[in-house]
Amino acid sequence: MFRKVQAVRASKDVVAQVEQAIFSGRLSPGDRLPSERELAEQFGLSRITVRDALRILESNGLIEIKVGASGGAFVREPNFDPLRNSLSSMLKFKKASILELAEARKVIETATAELATQRATPEDLQALRSAVEAARQSLDTGDLYYMPHSVSFHIALAQAAKNSVLYLTVNSFRTLFFNVLEQLLPTVDMAERAIEDHWAILQAIEAGDGARARQLMMEHLTYFENKVRALQDGPLFEREES
Repeated sequence: MFRKVQAVRASKDVVAQVEQAIFSGRLSPGDRLPSERELAEQFGLSRITVRDALRILESNGLIEIKVGASGGAFVREPNFDPLRNSLSSMLKFKKASILELAEARKVIETATAELATQRATPEDLQALRSAVEAARQSLDTGDLYYMPHSVSFHIALAQAAKNSVLYLTVNSFRTLFFNVLEQLLPTVDMAERAIEDHWAILQAIEAGDGARARQLMMEHLTYFENKVRALQDGPLFEREES
């Protein structure tokens, strides 16, 4: 699977080759890499050099090294938390404003809504419907904590768009979305508006009406933007994320 490398840049080349094998799909999440001894033979390097490269790959979040009889180096599932954490840090250090986040959502999530009208599967539609129904049931019991259901709807919508970059971007908003909604101290009218908007967007997607889905999402997110505008001078992130 791997070719021999020049010793002068050994660790770097080992890391690069394993990364390429992962990114190209030749190695998938859960796959076990060859042992240190086997890798050393394939690369023509010492086990110490190979071990150093594996540690770099582990620190980059690409592999997990397990100990024991059934241990070894295993390819990890992709971890996109760093992107979400970077966005959170940008807001905390005032490198970006919450209104810029709201503006970005209008650009990105209107596109996901339109694409979903073309690409949503029956399973996607059911996930969207379930999120709306869960929010309704929550409201009927007097529980205004609708944030998890709202986030679930937007994540399901991004999934329905069948665009990995858009899905990753929307998913990276998740923690920030929770923080902002908590600051808004949701009321009955806000919960009802969110449910009505989500239901209308779902109906547009089921009808295959991309223009209407885009417009409805724009109106929905503009409402959200107007709500957070009053908070732009407030401490949105006083608590540390758990």
